[in-house]
Amino acid sequence: MWMTEPLPADSAGWGRYAAYVKVLAATGVRMRTTAVAVVALALAIATACVVVVLLLEESLDRSVTESARSTGRQVAIQLVREGTRDLSASDVASTGDTEAVTQVLDARGKPIASDPAITGQPPLTRARPALGHETVETLPLGLNGDGSEYRVVSQEVSGPGGPFTVISARSLEPVTEASTRLTLLLALISLPLLGIAGFAVYRAVGSALRPVEQMRRTVAEISTRDLASRVPLPPGGDEVYRLAVTLNGMLGRLASAQAAQRRFVADASHELRSPLSTISTALDVSTQHPETTGELVPVITRETARLRELVDDLLVLARTDDTTDRPSRTEVDLDDIVRAEAERVRAEGPVEIEVRAGPAKVHGSEAQLRRAVRNLVDNARGHARERIRVASSVHGDVVVVEVSDDGPGVAEADRERIFERFVRLDASRQRGHGGTGLGLPIVAGIAVRHGGHARYADVHDPTYPGAHFRIELPRLDLSEED
Repeated sequence: MWMTEPLPADSAGWGRYAAYVKVLAATGVRMRTTAVAVVALALAIATACVVVVLLLEESLDRSVTESARSTGRQVAIQLVREGTRDLSASDVASTGDTEAVTQVLDARGKPIASDPAITGQPPLTRARPALGHETVETLPLGLNGDGSEYRVVSQEVSGPGGPFTVISARSLEPVTEASTRLTLLLALISLPLLGIAGFAVYRAVGSALRPVEQMRRTVAEISTRDLASRVPLPPGGDEVYRLAVTLNGMLGRLASAQAAQRRFVADASHELRSPLSTISTALDVSTQHPETTGELVPVITRETARLRELVDDLLVLARTDDTTDRPSRTEVDLDDIVRAEAERVRAEGPVEIEVRAGPAKVHGSEAQLRRAVRNLVDNARGHARERIRVASSVHGDVVVVEVSDDGPGVAEADRERIFERFVRLDASRQRGHGGTGLGLPIVAGIAVRHGGHARYADVHDPTYPGAHFRIELPRLDLSEED
């Protein structure tokens, strides 16, 4: 059995992290950007300062080593030529203080000549390099009583009187002092630079965000009753400008959707009012004149059926508009739906039905797709003179369902408008024919929900000179389905 217990330390750590994130988020974009810029600049300056100081130290260190080596070589040359015969204290004296000292040892390692500043001192180092070689060391000689370090160069030479060891030492304190002074100078210069950079970034970000704040205020002032206002477009073509364009586009779409919704509500109210008024009038007449009840029952029945059809269509439209509605989707054979709808129409009326149902599989809601095909077939039946053709086929990655008739057709100017809601084009499409003006919008909505579209096809067919409606949907990829 697995058991999990909270770790107090981890919980406390996450709590502090969450509090830090919350505080950082509350500071705003302007302050966060400024802080990030200052921190990044501080890290860059610190890195540059470290590199400069290290390069300076390396250069000064190399210079001190070369100076000690050069001094030792001068003494070594004299020893090689003349030995210690004419060697005096002035020959090994450097600066007269302990910053730079020189010492000569004999074969037994005893000092035979020293800088006046270290006269009487023991050997500066225990190093005894081989003849013709040198040894470079960094040692705290303690000549000033402070333990400062020296660069010590030892050279072994042979001259009259035996081998000698020449020791030349140079203090590294000037290197340390120079590095310290440079570090302080760079720090003093960096502080005002960071302040200036932070102020500049703060002002620049504020200037860049000013149009965003204006857009926010404008959007906050726009009410749902009036979506005609638009945010001002800032100059230039940067990201803020594109944001303003996107916001205006969104406001335009919202305004268009709101207008469409209001128009839809007004049209639906008008459409519902007509059958309700007819039913109400018939009931009033029947109440006042009971003898007419038998004549009014068919009227009430017809209007009730029309009202039921209108409500059903409105519900279907609401579902197609609802993006959160997720009906179950399966593999659907559109050719089976085409055959079934054709048989239904053939059994209901004298219209001749031609069926060309080629294999066509899609992935979607069978009920919705059946409703779309039925609406097209019913629309064709209502306007056909003698014949209707219903076909399904596959063209590449697209499945096509086409319904054609030999009726009057649709004028070119109205071929887009007929997919709008409550649109009736002429007297043949009035309420007497039972249409609600929602059949084709439902077809278009279902097609869009399935990743396709519905349109009026411009087809010249002498056999079917009327309307040609087409639904195009993505074909089911059987390999992916498997």
